[in-house]
Amino acid sequence: MNQASDAQLLRAYAESGHEAAFRELVGRHTDFVYSAALRQVESSAVAGDLAQSVFTDLARKAPSLAAHVQGDRSLAGWLHRATRFAALNHRRDTQRRQTNERLAMEQLLTNAEPAVHWEHIRPALDEALDHLDDEDREALLLRYFQNQDYRAVGLALGVSDDTAQKRVTRALERLREYFSQRKITIGASGLAVLISANAVQAAPIGLAATITAAALAGTAVSTATVIATATKTIVMTTLQKTLITATLAIVAGAGLYEAKQAAAARAEVQTLQQQQAPLAEQIRQLQAELGKATNRLAGLIAENSRLKSNPERTELLKLRGEVTRLRPLQADVKALQKMVNQSSSGLPEWTTNNVANVGRTTPMDALESYIFQSLNGNMNEIKNSIVGDDIDPPPQDALQNFADDKTNHPLANDGVGGFKIISQTWMAADKVQLELNAKFGNGGAGVSVPFTMRNVNGDWKLIVFNVRDADGKANRLSFVNESPVH
Repeated sequence: MNQASDAQLLRAYAESGHEAAFRELVGRHTDFVYSAALRQVESSAVAGDLAQSVFTDLARKAPSLAAHVQGDRSLAGWLHRATRFAALNHRRDTQRRQTNERLAMEQLLTNAEPAVHWEHIRPALDEALDHLDDEDREALLLRYFQNQDYRAVGLALGVSDDTAQKRVTRALERLREYFSQRKITIGASGLAVLISANAVQAAPIGLAATITAAALAGTAVSTATVIATATKTIVMTTLQKTLITATLAIVAGAGLYEAKQAAAARAEVQTLQQQQAPLAEQIRQLQAELGKATNRLAGLIAENSRLKSNPERTELLKLRGEVTRLRPLQADVKALQKMVNQSSSGLPEWTTNNVANVGRTTPMDALESYIFQSLNGNMNEIKNSIVGDDIDPPPQDALQNFADDKTNHPLANDGVGGFKIISQTWMAADKVQLELNAKFGNGGAGVSVPFTMRNVNGDWKLIVFNVRDADGKANRLSFVNESPVH
C-alpha cells in the first residue's frame, strides 16, 4: 500500500477532522521543523516551542491551505517558511538580550578558537534557503533535509528522476553562490556534505506527541484567546530569561569559561560528523547503534564498579559477555572511518610497482587489491574479488570461467604503467562506482573503465554484468553494465 502524501493527509484533516492524519503529518515532519528552528534559535527548548507554534498554525490554517495544495505535493516548503517566520519573530523579541550576552561573551573570550565550516554557514543557512525560488528550495529540502533519494524527490515535485537531480544540483549551486557573495567560500559538494551531516537533528523524545496534542487543542479555542495566551507566555518567558540573565551575570566568569569548553567540544563533534558525511546513510545507522552501545557500556562500567566492591562472579561474567558482544561494532566504525579518510584525502593513484594487496575493507582498497591480483595472475583471489549483479546474476560457473580467463583482466597489460581513480559516485549506501584510468607507459592518455562495487558481508567486491545478444541470450560477462539489445 502506497504511503499517503502530505497533501492527502492535510485534506483528510481539513475536510473531515481526521486527527490520525494530522498526527501522521506531525510525526513525519517534527524532526525537520525542529531542526530548522534549532538552527536559527540555538536553543532546544525554544526550538520545541517554535515547532509547536508552527504545527498549531498548520492545524488552524488547514482548511485554506488544503484548498491550495495541489495533487500529492509535500508540505516541506510551507513548513520551512512558517518555521522561518516564527524564528524571525522570536529573534526580534529577544534581540536586545542576545546582543548583551554576545558582547559579554566576546569581551571574556577574546582568544576563542575559529569556528568550523558548519558554524560559518549555520546562522545564514535558512536565510539563504529563503532567497531561493520555491522549486529550488523544495528540491533541496527534500533531498538533503529529509534524506530522500532522487526518485522520491521527483515524485514529490511531479518530475522525472533526472529532472529532480538537475534541479537539486542547480539549487545547490545557487546556494553556494549566495554564501560566496558573503565571503564564505565552499564548493557545492562540500556544502552538500555539511548540510547532510548537520542539518537535521532528532527532536526531543515525546515532542511530536506534545505538539500534536497542543495543536489539535489549539484549534478548539478562539483566535483571540490563542493570541492573548501566547502573548502572556512570551512576555512571562522573556521576563524570566531576563531575570536569569541578570543573575548569571554575577558569576559570568566561571559560567562563560564553561561555555567556551562546551563550544569547543561541540565544534570537535561537528568536525567528526563532517568527515563522515559522504556515507551519510551508513553513518546515521552506525551512530544510532554506537549511541545505544555507548549507553549500554556506561551502564556496564557502573555495574562493574559496583561488583568490584561486592563481587558477584556470575553477574561479572555476564557483563564481560555483553562487552564482547559490543566489540564487533568497533570494526564497523574503523572501516567506515577509513572510507571517510580516503574520500576526504583525494582520489588515489598507483604505479605497477607500488600497488599492493590491501584487502577489501573499502571500495578503493578492493579495487587496488584487484589490480594487484591481476598483475600477479592470482586467479583464485580474482574470483573472490568479483560478484554477480543482483538484478540479473550470472551463474556461478560463468563467474568462475570469467575469473580464470586472463583475457578478461587487461589491467596486467605490459603497456600499462599506472592507475588512477578519477571519480567516485555513490549509488547507494552499499554500492559505489569508481572510474579507473589505466595509463600507458609511453605517455599516452590511457583508457578509463568504470567499476561498480558492492558491499557483501563487509567486503567490497567488483560487480560483473551479463551481456546479452539480440535474442536476449547471455553470451559473455563484463565489468561494464552494457544495455541489452532486443
